[in-house]
Amino acid sequence: MTRRYSLLFISAVILLSSLGMAALLQAQEEETNLYSDTDLYSEIEKFIPDKQAAAAPQGQPDNTEAAREDIIYTISNQRGFLVSFDSGKSWSERNQGLPLRLIYPFDSARVRMLTSLAADPVNINRVVVTTAGGLFLSEDNGLSWQQIPIGKPLRKNYYLTSSALSPYNRETILVGTSFNGFFQTRNLGKSWEDPSENAPFLYRGAGFYEEIAAVTYSPVNPQTMVFACGFGGDIYISSDDQKSWQNLNFPGVLNKEIVQSLNYKRPEPEAEWFLETRTDSGFWNYYPGRNKWRKSGRSAAAAVQERDLVKPNPDALKKFGIYISSYNARGEQLDKHINFLKAHGLNSMVVDFKEDFGWVTYNTRLDLPKKIGAVSLRINLEELLEKAHANNIYVIARLVVFKDRQLFNYDNHKYALKKRNSNEPWRYLVEVENEETGETTHVQREYWVDPFSPFVWEYNTAIARELQERGVDEIQFDYIRFPSDGPLSAIDYTYQRQGMTKIDALESFLALNRETIHIPISTDLYGFNSWHRMGRWIGQSIELLADYVDVICPMFYPSHFPIDFIAEIDYLERAKIIYNQGTFRAASIAGERAIIRPYIQAFLIGRELEMSTLEYSTYLKQQLIGTKSAPSSGFTLWNASNRYYMVRESLEPFVAN
Repeated sequence: MTRRYSLLFISAVILLSSLGMAALLQAQEEETNLYSDTDLYSEIEKFIPDKQAAAAPQGQPDNTEAAREDIIYTISNQRGFLVSFDSGKSWSERNQGLPLRLIYPFDSARVRMLTSLAADPVNINRVVVTTAGGLFLSEDNGLSWQQIPIGKPLRKNYYLTSSALSPYNRETILVGTSFNGFFQTRNLGKSWEDPSENAPFLYRGAGFYEEIAAVTYSPVNPQTMVFACGFGGDIYISSDDQKSWQNLNFPGVLNKEIVQSLNYKRPEPEAEWFLETRTDSGFWNYYPGRNKWRKSGRSAAAAVQERDLVKPNPDALKKFGIYISSYNARGEQLDKHINFLKAHGLNSMVVDFKEDFGWVTYNTRLDLPKKIGAVSLRINLEELLEKAHANNIYVIARLVVFKDRQLFNYDNHKYALKKRNSNEPWRYLVEVENEETGETTHVQREYWVDPFSPFVWEYNTAIARELQERGVDEIQFDYIRFPSDGPLSAIDYTYQRQGMTKIDALESFLALNRETIHIPISTDLYGFNSWHRMGRWIGQSIELLADYVDVICPMFYPSHFPIDFIAEIDYLERAKIIYNQGTFRAASIAGERAIIRPYIQAFLIGRELEMSTLEYSTYLKQQLIGTKSAPSSGFTLWNASNRYYMVRESLEPFVAN
């Protein structure tokens, strides 16, 4: 069945006191335009047949925390910023001035995903939200928004995860990031400072810091700020000069509770302020005067109701397997790999049906791959499926999407990435030295087509549809990203619509696929793109991908992490930590929308080639131990040559429940 896209509510739901209710109820009755009067809407308008703005969606969000006569703010992946003035009985979307995203099928304006929400604890009119790369302030409960400028040391490419408004200074705002610390402006973005430079314990190595899940200011002391680390981390409070930090010893760390929001509250004007900490499993209250934590009786409302939750296809659960190249997916080599799978209790295989150079490797019936000259017949699809299914092996069709030499060369490079200020194709050339002559030449190793091109989307989607119709069990998209190496600033994305981002391009491709692909869809992600929220780099946003795919396959290869990342522990132990923490973090971001099935590094590279048999066998097992002890649902061993020599003993202990 086609997956349903629910009103997925994220971050905190903020309850505000009923002060000023009469004025706010009057404001509620004012007509609100859902769409920003921007160039982007003009672009979207071209794709709306009747050029009429859609009516505001009706209905009640599912994760409300109602209190009589209270105002409630919340944010939704699908509907943007919402406010309720009647304890959650009805909701108004207030998105005028917030940025829009441009995604397939281009028939409506949708607010860009909001990543955080915070209200001024002493002024209920003031609220701030962030997108991954923008900060927006409203002084009127969301009726209008102004963008707050971002500047160094806070850079425009940092991923914003949290925000807070100072209750003492209307121009002071605090924001947290995914892996760059947290930053403060005291003049509405005219200048920024980096208080996290005084928190060296956040540093993880290789230029990466721990995620900041939530931030807030103390309403008691104007100079005091509080932040929570992401993924079950600690909570810290600053000194008055913001130069030192005290660990508040949050009890939820013991159970890896994920902090979602921090808010100072008090039951009545003369009462003591306390810090309310909302997590994925409930609420904790911290009382500064007593330095005590207390578990609140309130339970965290579900993010969405069961009827609306986008859940992964159960057919994709608990799949343990290996990667098999198209050259080895036939004849005796295929038999050999099937025997290997059965001997180790494995039940799946990932097979190249469209490989790294764009060759379509099976007996396709589609005309376009033949016209392009992209067919290199290596696999008889029916024979492979019959043999695999006879042995109860689940077949995953790997399709390399945006790295495609055949489509790159087609029709005079029509769909290739272009070089800026030129109609020539963009190329990433690697210098190669001839060992015999010493001569140096430049070789093109990767051939990238334009991820913004609808033709490229449809070409790959047609292949996925055919494979579904002919009986594969799962479609796996690899290289569903933008290039990461080479002269990136020289790229001209000729098919990019005005206002469309890299994340929008990948979301559009998956939205197109979800119209017709009903078997499980998986996607391969860089390890760092699953460890951190960092979709602004190459477009891979795990938060958005989880809305469309059933399985996320992070490549947490320890060799591919910088050597000074988690460098303080033994290399073999580090492998276990990377897979354990990485899988936990990916699962935390995806929630229940997608399962995590990591790729395991079953190959050696660099200094690992010096490992003994015992060392590399242990290296592999450490990755498997880390994966099994985290919220994963299977794994896939990856070795490009399909030589699984690192497997020295049975894998069944890592497959058993």
